[in-house]
Amino acid sequence: MIGARQRRAGCHPLWRGIAAVVGVLLMAGSSLAADDFLVGPGDRLSISVHRRADLSGEFRVLPGGALSLPFVGNLSVAGMSLEQIRGAIAQRLRDDAALLDPRVSVEISEMQPVLVSGIVRRPGQYPFQIGMTVGHAVAAAGGMRRFELEEVGARVEVMRLRERVREAQEATGVSLVRQARLLAEAAERETFDPPPAATRFLPAERLAEVVESERAIQRHRELAFRSLLELVVTQTAAFQDEIRALEEQTSAKERESELLAQESRYIEGLMRQGLTARDARIVQLARAAVQIDGERRQIMAFIARARQQIASTEQTRVNAITQRRLEIATSLKDAEDQMARLRTQIEESRAGLAQLRETLPPEDAPLGARTPPAFSILRVRASPPGRIDAHADTPLLPGDLVDVLGDETGARRLAGGAAR
Repeated sequence: MIGARQRRAGCHPLWRGIAAVVGVLLMAGSSLAADDFLVGPGDRLSISVHRRADLSGEFRVLPGGALSLPFVGNLSVAGMSLEQIRGAIAQRLRDDAALLDPRVSVEISEMQPVLVSGIVRRPGQYPFQIGMTVGHAVAAAGGMRRFELEEVGARVEVMRLRERVREAQEATGVSLVRQARLLAEAAERETFDPPPAATRFLPAERLAEVVESERAIQRHRELAFRSLLELVVTQTAAFQDEIRALEEQTSAKERESELLAQESRYIEGLMRQGLTARDARIVQLARAAVQIDGERRQIMAFIARARQQIASTEQTRVNAITQRRLEIATSLKDAEDQMARLRTQIEESRAGLAQLRETLPPEDAPLGARTPPAFSILRVRASPPGRIDAHADTPLLPGDLVDVLGDETGARRLAGGAAR
């Protein structure tokens, strides 16, 4: 590894010569050689302390640029070379761990990966290797995308997403008008005004059509509901008339029963005075009284049944009102849920459109007509960090973000970045 090669090169003149040749070859292919490597966040270092396994191991540089080591604690290493890190660890072990002559080796086990974005087949992060260039990173990401066929599919997808946005916007406008109609029904208003928010989603002609349709639905629903209530009122009035007629029959039967009782008392008085003999009339009057009493009880049963029917029709009225309110509340909740789903659909479709438009040439440009690819590097390990324009042979540093641009827009972005 790098640290071991450094120690061997320092032990013999022959090794020093070989190391010098290797260093020249590395520098010829890349601006980053082993001796020039400066550690940064995300790198993994292999640290070995002679005869101290408890102090050895692999450690990753934290985002803040520090190493967290056992018995040593945090040691800031960002921007340091491997030799500087080795010396800092040895010094810290002498000071804090009471080691008289610690022998420390530091090697690189893993460097911070590079990121590749833009018009490549597989954007993402890839392992960094010394000597890596922009071309290597693009190749690792699958190379440049072929736009002739992909643009056809992308433009079809753009049209599909635009239609999806249009349909979702229209459905949102319809839902807003329906919500206004339901709120008017809940407040028992006869009509409603179109909500101002609906004008953002529906053209004037379509909005007027939807409003008129919802108003017709409201009139139909209101007519059906009022007809049901009127039917309940009519049935209640009929049962009340029946009760009054039955009560009049009950009164007539009671008067008839009183007349029979009077006649019976008269005949009984004559019999006590010996003015008349006992005859069958008394028996007939008794039978008539029993029959009248039975008829009166039957009439009372009819009255009770009619009152039950009145209570039933009243319950029907209450149920109709409750059902209407519940239906309105449920429909309002459904409309709100639908508008929430439509908002999400619109946002997702617009995000997809924005992403596709970044990879497409202008709509008036023929398929495949675009400038050669341009490359931009966001270098986080520069001082200060910044964006630079690049080409395929530009060497990379660990943690670089390679942005692959392939159209006039990308060229303008690079030009703007260079101007700044």
